[in-house]
Amino acid sequence: MLAGLSSARAGAFTLPEGELKLFAVAFVQEGDQYFDRNGRPQPRDHFLKRELQLFGEYGWTDALTLFAAASLQDISVRGEARSRRTGLGRMELGFRRRLYSNDGWIVSAQASGLVSGARSSDDLAAIGETDDQVDIRALVARSFEAFGGHGFVDLQAGYRARFGDPADEARFDATLGWRRSGSRWQWLAQSFNTFGLSRWNGPYPLRQRIHKLQTGALYDLTAALSLYAAAFTTPAGRDALDERGLVLGLSCRF
Repeated sequence: MLAGLSSARAGAFTLPEGELKLFAVAFVQEGDQYFDRNGRPQPRDHFLKRELQLFGEYGWTDALTLFAAASLQDISVRGEARSRRTGLGRMELGFRRRLYSNDGWIVSAQASGLVSGARSSDDLAAIGETDDQVDIRALVARSFEAFGGHGFVDLQAGYRARFGDPADEARFDATLGWRRSGSRWQWLAQSFNTFGLSRWNGPYPLRQRIHKLQTGALYDLTAALSLYAAAFTTPAGRDALDERGLVLGLSCRF
């Protein structure tokens, strides 16, 4: 599972007061291998997930940004077992508060609630998609000048409480971005890491660990409109699907 809309969000940065930013992001991800409890890949039924996420941020003040998201998804499992789930994904509502800003450093806190659109827990394609969640994060970003351009590093540490069978999670994400001075291109390298803090309840006694790597680029069509494209893979994990996929997004600033 991707970390939500992390590829498009501003990380620790907040929007200026009165500014609105909208995103439409499409994900396609699949996998036919599974990392077992020892972290070794094993064959499994083919998993395919297609999702469209709509996301908006609004600068309530210079230091406080509000955000909301909704999604539509189509998930299928094919092989010895067959299952399909189509409908609403999770809806999210939250805020990000800048706590400190000085000399290129920004420190923020973020909190959000997520409500699942899937409720049929006996559907194989909906496993892990039926629980409501609360996500709390600390975010630190550092801007810098290097190699004739502008860059930033964004680090996030979070706790995600999941209500239902799935275990609570610790999440650690990192983004490195760089843009050559005067260029419309910005390059991004990202790492998303999830650690299950206990075993799932119910019939799936998993203790997940998921590590994803993603690389992509943002292209400014205009001062207000940008395109984003990326690819991701899962180099390591435990009790988790070995996923790979593509991301395509469009953002507009008002």
